[in-house]
Amino acid sequence: MRVLFALSMLPLLALASACGDEANAQVAWYDPAPLLANLSPEDQREARRRVGPLDAVTLYDLDVWLADDQRSFTLTEDVYFTNTLGAGLPDVVLRIHANDVAQTPPVTLEGAECVGTPCQVDHDGRSAILFRFAQPLPPNGRVKLRVRLRGVLEHLEPSRTGMMAQAMEGMRRLGASTGLHGNYGLLAQSEGIASLGNFYATLAPRRDDAWVTREDSTMGDLGAGRIAHFRARLVCAQGSRVAASGVVLREETQLGQNGAPGTHEVEVVSGLSRNFAMIVSPRFEAVEQRAGNVTVRSWYLPEDRADAERVLVDAVAALGIYERRFGRYPYRDLDLVEAPLVGGAGGVEFSGLVTLAKMFYGSGGGMGLGSLGPMLAGGSSGQLGMRESMLEFVVAHEVAHQWWHGLVGSDARRHPFVDESLAQFSSIQYLRDRHGEERARREARRQVAANYHTMRLSGAADGAVDRPVAAFGSELSYAGLVYGKGAFAYEKVREKLGDEAFFRHVRAYVDAHRFGDAPPRALFDRFATGRHQSDVRAIERRWLDEAHGDEDLGPPDLTSMMGDWMPDGSLGNLGGLMEQMLRGLTSGGGAGGVPQLPPLPGVGPSGPAGQPNVDQDQALQDALRLLQQLGR
Repeated sequence: MRVLFALSMLPLLALASACGDEANAQVAWYDPAPLLANLSPEDQREARRRVGPLDAVTLYDLDVWLADDQRSFTLTEDVYFTNTLGAGLPDVVLRIHANDVAQTPPVTLEGAECVGTPCQVDHDGRSAILFRFAQPLPPNGRVKLRVRLRGVLEHLEPSRTGMMAQAMEGMRRLGASTGLHGNYGLLAQSEGIASLGNFYATLAPRRDDAWVTREDSTMGDLGAGRIAHFRARLVCAQGSRVAASGVVLREETQLGQNGAPGTHEVEVVSGLSRNFAMIVSPRFEAVEQRAGNVTVRSWYLPEDRADAERVLVDAVAALGIYERRFGRYPYRDLDLVEAPLVGGAGGVEFSGLVTLAKMFYGSGGGMGLGSLGPMLAGGSSGQLGMRESMLEFVVAHEVAHQWWHGLVGSDARRHPFVDESLAQFSSIQYLRDRHGEERARREARRQVAANYHTMRLSGAADGAVDRPVAAFGSELSYAGLVYGKGAFAYEKVREKLGDEAFFRHVRAYVDAHRFGDAPPRALFDRFATGRHQSDVRAIERRWLDEAHGDEDLGPPDLTSMMGDWMPDGSLGNLGGLMEQMLRGLTSGGGAGGVPQLPPLPGVGPSGPAGQPNVDQDQALQDALRLLQQLGR
């Protein structure tokens, strides 16, 4: 069992205490102007009005060295922190969120200090690093914190990143109420791709006037906090290509001498951003397109060019729709990157950058699909194949996160519905605007409501959508309610208000909270005005606070759900068997918590006459993937 005790209860590990000449030295502060190079021209002009003094925004200054084999990294990080909280602070806490979601912490703290300020530094041995000042940091006081980290990137076997493997991993996690849920392969490497996400120490969240030093649950998102600036210098192997949040200011290759390997150095800035990531590979290629004033890039491995081009087209379309519906995208660039995600994640969002699971690309999406492989290509009528349809939905969902909670912040731990349900609704709206109402309704059933129906088929109860992450108990309930049910609260309000009024309120909400943080029900407060006030409040209560999902979304029917994905005549007896499997998720099942699979009627060990051998378990497990991999 993984436990983080309160810092005051630990036998504290004292790492450093700044003193002497260094403590009394005058610390040079940073110039914010060069850090805003990633912002759109309009947001550069409006930045100070939106966020106040730009040099009071926390800056993470990162010096990173990535080993040539991509298995490890070192990081020297300076954090420039201004106390804007309105009262004296006796301490500041940084968190290494990569350590929250791994059995063995992958990032080691090798040193820490306050530069120019006397302090005591303590570490709980896992995530939280506490800097205790000799004197409280006064309002508007400044401090520069320094940490030195060494990290290990988890090696992911290619077989683990494919669709079949992800279906099985998702099945094992969904019914679990405990365990490490949040490890999506953000700090990992596979097939020459190194993912550096959540690799640095970030300012801990504050709730109830205290630093949050541990998490009650690792489900959902960790690490995305208040708006900050980022500046990074990465040294990696010669020949590497780097996709990063923000914009690249400088790239330089140093050739090796006397047989020594060369290096590639990249300098990146990402001003007014929620978080930061870099994805590195010597095999990366990219296609790009201008969308207004934004450069959109799709990064991919050479064998996946066709999927990368499709991703680019979909991302450009999503960006245009969302800018028209929600308001201006804040950055100059948007990068979408093929990455070896695990843990059931279809994609992960960062400011100005989206990673997309390799399982959706051709080189990963076809791995281990067994007897259901032909169904992924769509029916004979030319229906869009499942993999392509799911990839488009994931692109739309992750691009929507550039607004929720990228541009408009929210508390993703106490109120995860705010950004995730809204991103799901945004994806439905994207489909409606681009492909029409019929397509939007179909995808809403099979890629949104199916999360709820899967939860109910397993025996998990309906309930409130708006609650803290830890209150959901399992990923099954979290996905069913936040990703499945919550999106329809916005759908119902849109139907009541009409598009013109609904999106006028959405744009006003974005404008009011641009680069800031919104209260959890602030958007519903805007909707609930004028003659529709009581109707909107009734919708809000019904969908966010009460339990009417079976009535509103229909009773769960797995055969119907599977039929939404499969061509006519391909279901056979699969629906009833899958229903037994899903009910097994909450009733124990087989060894290791994986339910025992019933035999497939009419199929013996050698398969039907004239057909290839069919693994009965694999056929059913493949079918489960159709329901579970629905674009987190």
